[in-house]
Amino acid sequence: MVSIMTGLRLYVTPASPWVRRVVVSILELEIRDRFEFVQTRWPHSWATRSVAHHSDFTAATPVERIPALVAGDLHLVDSHAICDYLNGELGGFRLLARDGPARWRALADISIANAILEAHIARRAELLRIDGERSADFIDKMRERTLRCYRALDRRAVDFAPAFDLAQITIAVACGYHDWRYASDDWRNAVPQLADWFDRVAQRPSMRATQPAETPQA
Repeated sequence: MVSIMTGLRLYVTPASPWVRRVVVSILELEIRDRFEFVQTRWPHSWATRSVAHHSDFTAATPVERIPALVAGDLHLVDSHAICDYLNGELGGFRLLARDGPARWRALADISIANAILEAHIARRAELLRIDGERSADFIDKMRERTLRCYRALDRRAVDFAPAFDLAQITIAVACGYHDWRYASDDWRNAVPQLADWFDRVAQRPSMRATQPAETPQA
């Protein structure tokens, strides 16, 4: 039998938007005191090589990615699973509806925002390659994918629910990472409605408390 609801240990790092998505959800649900946050360290070689980690982290997640949650005997090894757990087991489905049209609408937005996060991280990994190995075409492809997804969300921004739900958390984290890593893209001019929305939600305490920062080096 799987034991859950005890020993809530979350492996984190301040640079990861996937981690930020989870931590913002925890703060919005006001359950921070139930978690032990364990800082992980990543050299820039993570982009192309395996990284040596402490044995407790490897035991928590054979994938060796963050975030990773240990909840008793239950190990959840990506932000999608962790947020689902937070929402259903600890949050009373406050961040994402249990079923019905509201759930599917939110998941539609989340899938686009997740694609933005994936493009951000793929672009970052490519930029960490040495000059001779770096692909400008791939970097441009990730940038174009990001802007295409933003345009889809820009059309949706006026219909976002009043509550800061999991879809909005994920979108806001994607925008915040873009501001931090790729500010020269000037994405805001391309999607003014989304930018205006983000500037408002970026002032929420949960967002202000989780501003991204460089990951401690191993």
